[in-house]
Amino acid sequence: MHSTELDTAYTALAEAIGRVGESHAQLMLATLALSLIAKLENADAAIALIAQAEELTKEKS
Repeated sequence: MHSTELDTAYTALAEAIGRVGESHAQLMLATLALSLIAKLENADAAIALIAQAEELTKEKS
């Protein structure tokens, strides 16, 4: 995905989160994550991305 497509996807995600509202954002993101994980080739790829997200989230806390 090139930078313009990535920006379009980020924008769509931000807008969708805004539409569902803060109270439903966590559920929407979890649902999206599961849908995207299902598209990966194997569990190792999913586990690596989960670990990466966890580390990035810890850094922000």
